[in-house]
Amino acid sequence: MKYDLAEMAARAQPNRRKRVVVFRDTPPPAMLAQSLFARVYKPMLERWNAAIPGIMAEYERTLSGLTGDSADDLQARLDAASSEIERLFILLDASIRDWALQTETWQRGAWRGAVLSATGVDLQTLIGQADVRETLQSYINWNVQLVRNVSAEAAQRIGNAVFAGLQNRTSAREVAKQIQEGMAMSRRRSLLIASDQLSKVSSALADERRRDAGLSVWKWRHSMKLHPRSTHLARNGHLYADDPAMVGRDVDGVTVETPPEASDLPGRPPYCGCRSQSVLIFDD
Repeated sequence: MKYDLAEMAARAQPNRRKRVVVFRDTPPPAMLAQSLFARVYKPMLERWNAAIPGIMAEYERTLSGLTGDSADDLQARLDAASSEIERLFILLDASIRDWALQTETWQRGAWRGAVLSATGVDLQTLIGQADVRETLQSYINWNVQLVRNVSAEAAQRIGNAVFAGLQNRTSAREVAKQIQEGMAMSRRRSLLIASDQLSKVSSALADERRRDAGLSVWKWRHSMKLHPRSTHLARNGHLYADDPAMVGRDVDGVTVETPPEASDLPGRPPYCGCRSQSVLIFDD
């Protein structure tokens, strides 16, 4: 729902002194990233780990016989594990949707609190989940593809290890070690994806809430990560505007700039933790 927050704030605080209000920063809680991993990626990885002993037992039988039929049996074992995990995706898709809705609920509450604190305006009856339905659905679809990609990658690593092992007559112990190293890589990637997706979803929702409120100007808030993008660090504290008419305007001694391209906005590049802070300007 679109509304004019500046007008509402002016009515709520007729005796205000500040001409410019920067809303408080609302970083998403890490527990939401942990929740995505625990509810979606961890069950998928556990299924693959549960399938590994059977795959390795078949590998040992195949290695000892080294016949074409035995290799086919090994492939059949891998295919069976993939099919079982494919059935799991039905449940995981629902978990992804639940997680996205949980994240939206948190972000909506954070936005409402930031607005109330800065302006005295309570948006409880004005904003809802339906306002950001399309944004949520796009991220749900993206995460469905991501978890499938991580699973396919795990399957490929396992398949590469066992079939290369057959070619090289590698011991079962060494192949099992390679598989476990591959699964550890999948786990690390899953954790990174969960953190990155939380940053992306929360940033997209925050931007949409700000635009719905009629606020064009925003402030770049750097993540202060240990190894930052130099361009992002240089933008920390700068003001940007979605509305070209606001670009070049002086706001408390800071000139409003044209924002970077969409793919380089806060939270958009891979593993970017930067955020945008909404800025409300009263035109007196």
